[in-house]
Amino acid sequence: MPPNRKRKLYIEAKPSTDSSLPHTAKRPKLDNKQRHRTPSWFWDNLSRVWLSPGALQEFNRRTVWPVAPVPPGRISKREIDPLQLKRFARHGGPALSDLRAYPGPHIATASYRTMDPSQSGSRKRAKTGGGSDISSRNRRSSAYSPGFEQHLIDHGIYPDGYDDGGDDDDGGSVYPANWEEINERLARPRQSLSPSRFPREAFQNFRKKNLQALTENTVMSRAFPIIAGTSNIPSQENLIFGNLKDLTDGSITKAMPDFYDGSRPAELKKEIREELGPYIVPSTNTAAPCLPNFFTEGKGPNGSSAVCKRQALHDSALGARGVHKLRSYTDPETLCDGKAYTITSTYHGGTGDLTIYSTHPTPSNGSQNKMEYRMIQLDGWKMTGNPDAFRQGASALRNAREWAKEKREELIAAANGKVPDAKRSDLVSSTQSFESPSSNMPTHPESETSADELALDVDTKTN
Repeated sequence: MPPNRKRKLYIEAKPSTDSSLPHTAKRPKLDNKQRHRTPSWFWDNLSRVWLSPGALQEFNRRTVWPVAPVPPGRISKREIDPLQLKRFARHGGPALSDLRAYPGPHIATASYRTMDPSQSGSRKRAKTGGGSDISSRNRRSSAYSPGFEQHLIDHGIYPDGYDDGGDDDDGGSVYPANWEEINERLARPRQSLSPSRFPREAFQNFRKKNLQALTENTVMSRAFPIIAGTSNIPSQENLIFGNLKDLTDGSITKAMPDFYDGSRPAELKKEIREELGPYIVPSTNTAAPCLPNFFTEGKGPNGSSAVCKRQALHDSALGARGVHKLRSYTDPETLCDGKAYTITSTYHGGTGDLTIYSTHPTPSNGSQNKMEYRMIQLDGWKMTGNPDAFRQGASALRNAREWAKEKREELIAAANGKVPDAKRSDLVSSTQSFESPSSNMPTHPESETSADELALDVDTKTN
């Protein structure tokens, strides 16, 4: 074989004589407990700490256990002198009177740091040995923790049923002002789900696929599409909302809806998307639908309905906040109209329960949160019960998707109308610059307004 003609490059490292350069210490490695731990301030800011595995782990982390005393060493039999032992026994042996009321070895009680919400999180980090509270590697709390819902409540995001009386603190109704209007829209029948077009055999096929779906992914990919129907509404599945601003203090996970509807980014003008991006553009992938206001969270047969509801609450609050920001950009005077523009649904494959909620913002009385968000149930159906129940639930879900799409189109049209037309402004300014002072001839620049090619004709839609 011919020798390798490539020359090897040898670089001699020259020692540095500059003593001013700081010494870069290696980053300490974290064990699994430090790497996957909920941040301290999440527990500190909870108004009520629920008994959960995560809370117990945080309690044990903050607890400083004393070191057990080392017992004195025992003397072996070979070191005992028999003569001295006999002499000691003739004199009565040890005095047992000193053993009365003897407290035994002193064991100090464990000291721990309580989770006091009145203190700042930086001062409550317990010092356990040489460990440190490294916030950059903390694991955020998710909807699988009971404290997740309490955290949302503490930040003014209330689940359905939080106000049992139906009234808020001021005596007003917690229901949205258009609650009856939305329910009337959901109850409209659809031709595509009539008995002639959706017979009993189609319902039995749905039940079969629903029973065969053993995981959340299969429920959302096989059973749920039959309920949602076919539509050209822009949607995405399992997309992390990584571009949205944190809804609370950043100690909870980013939302990742199982399914959501939005609008194509091109429908909303670029100036609005750039200004309100952290509220209405959910993903760093700018091609994903923006301004989401319809969500669905699903669970498999072994999934928790409580977790599903917490995830739906988180999703809908983000959607309602985005709609609120866009409405404040369009018309701040009618901002707090008490109406809902966001719909959320949950579906459990094990029980066949489909529930639809609305979420709307309300002004807050507290100083911590400017706005509060309330999720209110609209209706619910047992999809696996009988064909009529399925038709009603599927019609409601499809009507809800179309209703949410109509609201997005209205908001986007109003917001685009607030943005000045750049070409129109340039044309007017150039005309004024070349126009003589005595000229009063009006200019008529060509309008670029066109009909929305993406709008759907609801009356002719059959799905």
